[in-house]
Amino acid sequence: MTGRSRAPIIAATWLIGFGVVLFVQQALALDWSEAWPMIIVLVGAVGLVSRSLRGVHGPGALWDFTWPLVWIVVGGALLASTTGNLGTGPLELLGEWWPAAAIALGAWFIVGAFMPRPGPNEHLVVPLTDAAEAAVRIRFGAGELATTKAQPGDLVDGRFDGGVLVHRDRHGLELEQDMTFGVPWLDHASNWTVGLSGEVPLDLRIETGAARARLDLSELQVRSLDLRTGASETRVRLPRNAGATTIRAESGMASLVIEVPTGVGARIHGGMTLGSNAVDQARFPKTLEGYASPDYATAANRADIDVRGAMGSIQVVGVA
Repeated sequence: MTGRSRAPIIAATWLIGFGVVLFVQQALALDWSEAWPMIIVLVGAVGLVSRSLRGVHGPGALWDFTWPLVWIVVGGALLASTTGNLGTGPLELLGEWWPAAAIALGAWFIVGAFMPRPGPNEHLVVPLTDAAEAAVRIRFGAGELATTKAQPGDLVDGRFDGGVLVHRDRHGLELEQDMTFGVPWLDHASNWTVGLSGEVPLDLRIETGAARARLDLSELQVRSLDLRTGASETRVRLPRNAGATTIRAESGMASLVIEVPTGVGARIHGGMTLGSNAVDQARFPKTLEGYASPDYATAANRADIDVRGAMGSIQVVGVA
């Protein structure tokens, strides 16, 4: 069933569910201080309907039903508590049973790990057409991410294990992880290999969460790179022949390595607030403002690198 045909059914489920909640509340003469857990049950019920409409393909697909069932069970227990059927209040109930609930949920995660449901494996090609330049944004929450050079004539050419959503607007092209089949880094593996055009100047914005990223930009014409990382491990190889490249990187609890190819001048400023900051001073001697290649001002290919981080490690190294 397509997303367009699912939407009216999900909307109808919400409307019918709200009607049932109101009917039960009035029929049993419940005060809203007693009836509010029915809303939690309704959230779980809508989740069950939504996931059922996607179809169940193999035992691993049962993983999708975890959270809807959790909401239904929690809502039902709280309703029994607020209406006095359990003889204990909601706060006392939560305080008494949350350790057992945590154990049960953890056990289910372990079960899910041994029957994973593979996410979609997509091959995406976006033609370059007649564009003279391009802006691409990659939003990747967690998993394995790699970039490389696309085939001639393509702006993007890549494999997206785990699924990808493509958005276009006046700012350019955006690639985002697909949540239709569940949370990629919990429900299934998410591994992307993204080929990007080396034929036109690119403005890249790459946002990652708990990811391992290998960003090879060496054969691309990257004009600017805006890199935002979370608790991640990221290695970036800068362009060899892009002229002037601006790199702005912000990291959380991260490990970030920036590789500067031979023949590319670089100027580096910023660093980690807490952690280690290591710069190859044989290539980039220390200056009053940070570090810089002796020939930075006259280099035909050069990179201006501004790195900001909270905790972790940053390395800037020269490579062949």
